[in-house]
Amino acid sequence: MIEGLAKAVVEPLAARWRNTALGTSLVLWLAALLVYVLSRPKAAKCTAGARSLPCRIADIETIGPALLLVAGFGTAVSTAFLAAGVAPGLFTLLTADSWRAGPAPVAWAGSLLVRFQTHRRTRLSTFAGAAGGSALAAVRRGARFAELRARYPMDAAWPVSASACGNALAAVAERLDRKLGLDLSVVWGALLTVLPEGQYSRLVAQSSVVLGRCQQLLIAVGGLALAPLFPLRWALAWVLACLLCALAFRHGLVRETIAFAAQVHSVVVAHRISLYAAYGLSAPVNPQDEVRCGQTLTRVLRSFENEAPPTGITYEWPPPPTCGPQPGP
Repeated sequence: MIEGLAKAVVEPLAARWRNTALGTSLVLWLAALLVYVLSRPKAAKCTAGARSLPCRIADIETIGPALLLVAGFGTAVSTAFLAAGVAPGLFTLLTADSWRAGPAPVAWAGSLLVRFQTHRRTRLSTFAGAAGGSALAAVRRGARFAELRARYPMDAAWPVSASACGNALAAVAERLDRKLGLDLSVVWGALLTVLPEGQYSRLVAQSSVVLGRCQQLLIAVGGLALAPLFPLRWALAWVLACLLCALAFRHGLVRETIAFAAQVHSVVVAHRISLYAAYGLSAPVNPQDEVRCGQTLTRVLRSFENEAPPTGITYEWPPPPTCGPQPGP
């Protein structure tokens, strides 16, 4: 139900090269250099006749150290740019259901993750729906219900995504479909065209934060590839540090995705009337009309893509301006 929603929501807003996790990349390479020097002190010294590439560059008169500094900074920048290029695709993979059409091992792993997420949603729903107990238990149930509402679709029939980020987007999509009759994956692109500049800028800022967390996660996971450079004891410590950082960045990615989903919900609710006016359709006049009008708008927008035009709908365009008398000189 949310296939392509992550691409429609995030990529057009924040897939920009200037939004790179350069600081995280610099920290990764500086930490790797420090661990390498501490674990292999002899390899870090350039003796006479040393033929390693860093030593040969350092031996170049006057510009050798500067070249090493430029090379190190270039490596960090290249890593950050690579993460920035891969992050939108990774986020789409985490939130969409394209894995279902992938190779058998990928589909099997995705189905296991869906079962895990379904079990977690059921557990949260059971805990939030329990009755009785102390006041503290009631407060805990309220907190769990808020977590359930933000992280998972409330409709049990709504499909569960394989990742926490996908379920956060599915939660807002399901809520807007149930309350307003709007299919978010269909109306979101159209809504962006009628948003005020200030609101659009706030969406860009929040989506940049989401992609930044995704880049940090990529860099932390990519740091595992440097483990073979260190002795076994140091390599194990390095792997543990990278995994802890990856878990922290993953938590931040989920938290920022939930915040982005909440912002999307607020934007749709606040600016949906502008979308009705832009397409010449009747806006709801009371809460009972919301679902019917939203479903009509969704059908019209789908007809512009690949479906037949719906019948029984009349556009209500504002009257064109008339040519009045010209003012005198």
